[in-house]
Amino acid sequence: MPEMGGESEMEKEEGKGKEVPVSLDNLRDKNLMQLKKLNTAIFPVRYNDKYYSDALSSRDFTKLAYYSDICVGSIACRLEKKEGGSVHVYIMTLGVLAPYRGLGI
Repeated sequence: MPEMGGESEMEKEEGKGKEVPVSLDNLRDKNLMQLKKLNTAIFPVRYNDKYYSDALSSRDFTKLAYYSDICVGSIACRLEKKEGGSVHVYIMTLGVLAPYRGLGI
């Protein structure tokens, strides 16, 4: 029996993360079509050319996620310059294909 306020063994087990075979790749011209296909499959919105231009120009902040060499997710960001010279990262989209959700990707 767990102590008051403590976790049971089952709760501890459920909280443990598993190692997931995921790799990330920067967005570039040669894999831009993968981002377009992901967005079409994940989101109910069609994104315009400016979205993809912003994603490409923020290369270090836009990534494709691969699970066992299959492109299954992405995060697309853009950089926004603010008053005073600071730069903020704005997350435009973040998504994973439905069959791969809940795997820790």
